[in-house]
Amino acid sequence: MEFRVHKHSKAEFYPIFCKWLEGHNFPAISDLILPENVFICYSDEVPVYCIWVYFTDSKLCWIAFPASNKNVNYKKKIGGMEFLLESVLKYCKRKKILTVITTSGTQAIIDPLLKVGFDLGDSEVSHYVKKI
Repeated sequence: MEFRVHKHSKAEFYPIFCKWLEGHNFPAISDLILPENVFICYSDEVPVYCIWVYFTDSKLCWIAFPASNKNVNYKKKIGGMEFLLESVLKYCKRKKILTVITTSGTQAIIDPLLKVGFDLGDSEVSHYVKKI
């Protein structure tokens, strides 16, 4: 497959992201908690994967809320998540980020993370969230 990655604004991609989440029966994510930019992997001219990138005021970056276009045949997406992650990591390196962190309990995301060199962090830690 021929993949390419582009950074888009939240404003232009958020409606598509919501459709992708709905297609997977995932809960909606408010645009108020998403960063201003999202990285999207294309197979030919069709968007197939996305991931949101949170830059901090340090050398730590958080990637979150990966999603896929369920309307695209899986064969056209094989290797796309790895390509997206590698592209985001290259971008982070250019921005002088030292550590990229994420969470996942989904094997279809965990496998590409491991393939591009992520290590398992804490395995005996729970995730806590407080909505204010």
